Amino acid sequence: MSIKNGVINSLSTKIVTSIGVVSVLITLVIFSVSEKITKDAFSGVELEKADLIARTIEPLIAINIYLDMPENIAQLAQQLMENRYILSVKVLDDKNKIVNEVESGEYQKDIEDSFVVEKILNQPNSAKQIGKLVLVYSNKRYVELVDKYTNMTILLLLALAVLFILYGLYIKKMLAPLGQIAKLLKHYSPDKEVDIPFLSQNNEIGLISNALNSMQQKILQYSKKQKNINHYLEEKVNEKTLELREQLYIDTLTELPNRFSLLNDIFKSREGALLVINIDDFKEINDFFGHVAGDNILKKFSNRLKSMFKNNEHIRLKRLSGDEFALLFMQKPPLEDFIKSAEKLINDVEKMIFIYKKNEISIRITIGGAYQIERALEKADIALKSAKRERKSFLLYDEKLNIEELYKDNMEWVRKLKKAIEQDMIVPYFQPIFDNKSEEIASYECLIRLVESNGNVVSPYLFLTIAKKSRVYSELTRIMIEKSCQHFENIDCDFSVNLSVDDILNDEIVNEIKQKIKKYSVENKIIFEILESEGIENYEEVSLFISEMKKLGCRIAIDDFGSGYSNFEHLLKLDIDYIKIDGTLIKNLDKDANAQVVVETIVDFANRLNILTVAEFVHNEAVLKRVKELKVNRSQGFFLGIPEANTDIHMLRHADSKIILK
Repeated sequence: MSIKNGVINSLSTKIVTSIGVVSVLITLVIFSVSEKITKDAFSGVELEKADLIARTIEPLIAINIYLDMPENIAQLAQQLMENRYILSVKVLDDKNKIVNEVESGEYQKDIEDSFVVEKILNQPNSAKQIGKLVLVYSNKRYVELVDKYTNMTILLLLALAVLFILYGLYIKKMLAPLGQIAKLLKHYSPDKEVDIPFLSQNNEIGLISNALNSMQQKILQYSKKQKNINHYLEEKVNEKTLELREQLYIDTLTELPNRFSLLNDIFKSREGALLVINIDDFKEINDFFGHVAGDNILKKFSNRLKSMFKNNEHIRLKRLSGDEFALLFMQKPPLEDFIKSAEKLINDVEKMIFIYKKNEISIRITIGGAYQIERALEKADIALKSAKRERKSFLLYDEKLNIEELYKDNMEWVRKLKKAIEQDMIVPYFQPIFDNKSEEIASYECLIRLVESNGNVVSPYLFLTIAKKSRVYSELTRIMIEKSCQHFENIDCDFSVNLSVDDILNDEIVNEIKQKIKKYSVENKIIFEILESEGIENYEEVSLFISEMKKLGCRIAIDDFGSGYSNFEHLLKLDIDYIKIDGTLIKNLDKDANAQVVVETIVDFANRLNILTVAEFVHNEAVLKRVKELKVNRSQGFFLGIPEANTDIHMLRHADSKIILK
């Protein structure tokens, strides 16, 4: 301000020296006109300030729009409104939608005495428009001065024209620094520092320059931090993307491309062929040597496959799952060469020997092939399953396999089962089991049946295997437990219900079993028949179930003992009450000497453990006679009694005729 006053004082001295004895009236006129011109000039300054404010705040608002920080935009707008000459601040996005708008109480009143400053907001580091800033600034003071001195100006215009021009040029020169600053800030970027002049001036220009420079430093620091954050985030995103891509397409055990990678390559291929390789009986390696050994074999096997095909750039090796691998031929070879490749691979693998802890382990493989790239994996998988079923080492997909029809039939059965469950068409049938000494009914086995709407009774042979592969199987178990317990609630007779190991391992099923047997008070009547061939080697889980059931008073039977997977170790490790000897041993017992030896051994072993034996599939009198001679405790079969919907039928028939057992 001292410089400004000095300038004003110097001008006054020049005026006094030049004019000298000019009358007081002229001095007053000159003073008044000078005051008028000064006010006009400063009103121009106000206009420049408004424009400068808009340009200054423009980058900050642009950054906050880009970062989607509306609360910061609102805060900036409120700060601007602290200037009493700002009537309105409006921020719009690139779709002219209002992001923030603030108006002063004088906005409507002074709208005609104001001017509007509009600034396009660009994305940081880009010319892309992301919004617009509209600033309404009051020009009220300027209008008042103009109205007040208009008449005087007209009268003195001619006399003081030269003086007015000179004074105006002087004011313009005073405001020149603001113009220079405005030009420097016109293309301002947060990434590039601007050298703002006039920092040393001790006046308003100096204050504005210092304020802008301070603001610039803060913006540069913020921009630098933001850049560092963006760079860090970009690196992390790239690292995570690479990690996820590896997880998605790479098998962690063998480091081979996985099933997703195969599907992706098939999708991109226009031609080609596929071989799906399965290691036969790999579960036995895991069971006998342990899963660590199994993983070791898989790694070594995958490495040998890599070595076998490393020089063929048109063949891609993949690991699909567990013990399955795939060879994708990116260029379709002649059919004869394709088949020879599969046969050679089978022979080469048979010659492989794997060493694990001084144990020599050999493997065999089964291969399914698809010579069409369309639905190649599905077709090769169908061929593999068919080869397994037909006990062949290699099978090429052929439409004549009719596997699709089998799948459709399975899906139709699942649909029928769901409908039967909804319509309460799943019912238990009861087959009597006779005591071979008393010739009385000792218990009943509850067997599942599906009764169709026309009254046709469907055997479980047609649907139970399919049900076990779907989610409806557990629901069938629930229904059989509920209805069997309900039926025998008021009948003084033992009954048995079949359970799979899957049922035993299902906590929900086990809890429901406990609830039902308590609800119907059949704890001392029910016998659970566990299929001996289905994962019964899970001793810990099965033993826990048996222990819990026996605490409640229930009994346990091993079903289908001797069916091909039998292990007397089961009888030693599991606390069971009955052994049901499989029908494959019983049905020819009267003729098959080997079967007689096996049954005799089972009976002798069971007697030593105080376990009762039950002969299944007793279908004629000769078999029944031989069963009794071998001292089997109980008998069950169509010769004695077929499954019926009601136990009363067996009671009546048995009461009418005992000859059936003689």
